[in-house]
Amino acid sequence: MPELEFSELPEGLRVKLSEDREKELWHRIDEFGGIKEFTQHFGYSQSKMYNWRNKDSFLPVKFVRRLMGGNNSEGIEALKGKGSGKVLEDPEFPLRISDELLTRVEASVSVNSEGIPTYMTDERSLADRVRKLLNELGEVPSSLYSRQGRFQVRYPKFLQQLFEGLEFNEDFAALVDEEGVIEDGKLEASGKEVSVEDFSGKLYSREKKFELALQKGDDEAIKDIIGSEASKVDSLLRN
Repeated sequence: MPELEFSELPEGLRVKLSEDREKELWHRIDEFGGIKEFTQHFGYSQSKMYNWRNKDSFLPVKFVRRLMGGNNSEGIEALKGKGSGKVLEDPEFPLRISDELLTRVEASVSVNSEGIPTYMTDERSLADRVRKLLNELGEVPSSLYSRQGRFQVRYPKFLQQLFEGLEFNEDFAALVDEEGVIEDGKLEASGKEVSVEDFSGKLYSREKKFELALQKGDDEAIKDIIGSEASKVDSLLRN
């Protein structure tokens, strides 16, 4: 599972500090001689720094690291990309990005011309799983849409930029969920095969779970899946 320390974040990101932590940061600048003196030594714009201070703004990661320490993540309440994009609240460092999430992202996420990532699937259960995995990073704002029988999950583009630079180990179960095939007593995905008897991972695709149960001859699991789907249909009809 890849981990990202505060010191490893791209310099283009911005952070929101707690009130106490922000006071400490500006106090350090005052001790240095004030904003004017600081900008003369480190090349920052005075007008930008006054705006950051007076408007209680998100601060550039590079700026915070310079003043508070390269890997000091204390007091970071939120994280965002440059501009007015969506915010990741309450991040915990190091950020732990699961192999499962990265496998699903690589398999089923497309990025539009504006850099906005969209996860696409035919199953609501998979869309819900991706949103849950995203929220393991903190409070991630994501939007769920349903169009023409497909589900779409959109999340902040700065997160996609983080994901794209990470090395990870493919999660076979997640890959089966996203694009695999279950037939002839085997699960197949990305050129890898595992017999249904040897497979020990967890599937979230209802379709794939049902197919696995059929291949294994697991009557109890088949009844549970059919019963669960029947209950949902009854609930929809009553509403």
